[in-house]
Amino acid sequence: MIDALRATLDRQAAQVTPRPDPYARVVGRHRRRRRRITAAIAAAAVLAVVAPGAWLLGRPQPYLPVAGPPPAALLPLLNSPTRGSLAADSAYVESLRQMAAQEDTIDDGSRRLPDDPSLIKVLFAGDIGARRIAVLAGVDGRPLVAAFQGEPGDDADELSHTMLGQLEPVLGMDFAMDSRKAEQTYLLLGPAGAVYETAETRYTGTGMRRSWTRLDAPDDYVGIADLVRRQRFRVLSGGTVLYETEGGTAAAPGAPVTVDPQPAGGRGRPMPAAARQVAEALATMTRLTGPDVTYRVLWSDEIDMPGTTTGRAAVATVQAVTADGGGPYTTGTVDTGDGSYRDHPSGYGIAGDLEHTVLAMRLPWYQVESDRLQLIAPPAAVRAEVVRGTRTDEATLVDGVGGLTVPLGSQLTIRVYDAAGALLATTEYADRDDFGCDRFDPAGCAAGSPSATAGPTVAVTATP
Repeated sequence: MIDALRATLDRQAAQVTPRPDPYARVVGRHRRRRRRITAAIAAAAVLAVVAPGAWLLGRPQPYLPVAGPPPAALLPLLNSPTRGSLAADSAYVESLRQMAAQEDTIDDGSRRLPDDPSLIKVLFAGDIGARRIAVLAGVDGRPLVAAFQGEPGDDADELSHTMLGQLEPVLGMDFAMDSRKAEQTYLLLGPAGAVYETAETRYTGTGMRRSWTRLDAPDDYVGIADLVRRQRFRVLSGGTVLYETEGGTAAAPGAPVTVDPQPAGGRGRPMPAAARQVAEALATMTRLTGPDVTYRVLWSDEIDMPGTTTGRAAVATVQAVTADGGGPYTTGTVDTGDGSYRDHPSGYGIAGDLEHTVLAMRLPWYQVESDRLQLIAPPAAVRAEVVRGTRTDEATLVDGVGGLTVPLGSQLTIRVYDAAGALLATTEYADRDDFGCDRFDPAGCAAGSPSATAGPTVAVTATP
């Protein structure tokens, strides 16, 4: 249980910045107020000093606009009214814009929201459960979006910066890792009039099937105070899927998962603690439990891993096996010293039975990504052919396991053979550097596909 929770928090830590402790929060508030006073004094003193630019003393790094209007795909969201329980409080909304324009901790100085409040759009302002959340975006040729969070009742100056990134046509945001609140708050914000859906997923050895259900969104957004398990969402407009994503994290998995640490087919060495942690993480994400599902280790070992506390890590690839003999799998590594968990986008997928499946992946990394490609093939496989364009490389396999060096960003065809030269399995592989909208089946994300519960077409016009 503790290992599963640790793994979940490690995965989320790269996505959400922890809220500062009360001392840092008070200091930050004081700094903002002092900055405004400093700027005012400097502006008044500019007539009395000779040095040009002296009035910039105490100001944040200058905003560097990107010329031109926002991309057309972002206009439906930017032109939508502010959503949230504080949307009608014009004074509060304006205070958010003023705060964000003066905020000097949004980034390292190279990127920030505009320093002109008139160039900042408040997309969301309101309370969701135990959190007050504000989401603001710049309005230029390449808009950035920033999120802030605090407690219900907080003024704009009391909110803490949580995220800065490129604005997308739809925003799906987790707010977590708050030491004082365990809730996993989730906000899904699309353009005005969007339709929101959630899905139940059925996994098999050959793929997955999803059943979509329309969510009730009377306030024109989805705000969940405590999303206690991972869920899949999508947002539609005019019958077209604009966005599909996963949200939330299961801080409390269901029944404990039982997994035999002995790797199937003798592929590798048993790593019981890592196998259990990876299996629990997989069960958390897929919710595959019960008498019809078993968990097995496809490969595990202890390997050299730069960047870990000991230079070593336990690695395990674990599969949830459904009634047809296959199902989703994932690979995780655990630092043998501090127990920190890592995964990699290419380490997820859906596979069939042992004797006819070859998996290829980049292993998770702690310091720098390796160009080694890991292969997990049928136990009888002794040789692999890896075709990249016009080049073919070979790798020796022991009990079906091996690897070779392949440049990052490659697209490959992989074939594996037994000792008699018979072809046992083949697969196509393409490097992935992000998790996309579906970590188990990225090709199955139906961007642009119709929905049976599509909402009305939304006509959006630009506004100042």
